[in-house]
Amino acid sequence: MTDASRAPGRVQQVCLNVACAVGVLVIVWFLLSVLLGWSLVLFKTGSMAPTYPTGAAGIAVPVDAEQIETGDVVTVPRAEGGLPVTHRVVSVDDPGTGDGSRELVLQGDDNANPDREVYTVTEADKVLVGAPYVGYAVTVLAQPKTLAILTAAMAALTVWVFWPRAEDHDEDGDERRDEDDAAGSDGGLAVTGGERVTVAAGRSGGPTRAMLREQERHHRGRRDGSGRESPR
Repeated sequence: MTDASRAPGRVQQVCLNVACAVGVLVIVWFLLSVLLGWSLVLFKTGSMAPTYPTGAAGIAVPVDAEQIETGDVVTVPRAEGGLPVTHRVVSVDDPGTGDGSRELVLQGDDNANPDREVYTVTEADKVLVGAPYVGYAVTVLAQPKTLAILTAAMAALTVWVFWPRAEDHDEDGDERRDEDDAAGSDGGLAVTGGERVTVAAGRSGGPTRAMLREQERHHRGRRDGSGRESPR
């Protein structure tokens, strides 16, 4: 088999490996989000630039307010409702309520002043790590049309990867032909005049008619003692 004939099989193997890796990552993320409460934070504004510019995404984990320190980037709900805010902690105060809550003053890295609101929380989501542009990809992937296209593509990829290839059938056929040729190369046995005579095998794996006729003439000549074929 040539390298060109092996190429489709290699492409299929690479696609299968990539699909398996993506599937493992999805399963791991699902378990982390369900068991540990991990979440994705999308930065839709540039208030946290340059650390987290517009379109960035970060991985956040839930923490108790007592564990929050100055310099952490946290996501907290707004008092007036709406979308939560993700900014850096510039100060932490204990309100003295005894319930473990903390008063947080937040400020965006790209903002000149701290937020006007003081956030009183008992817990928050702390951003551990982030990467630029990932938020754009997550936003696109979350669209229903994108999910439908990806599902159809994954189904087509699965069918293509596991569909029997023509060269697989060719290899099986070649192996069977090699076995037949090996069996036929041992020669054939022909019985003529009560004697067991070994004759060479033809291309089909058995004696040809011409070989059998020659063997018959040879034995007729031996029976009449002249070495020639006896008259009919």
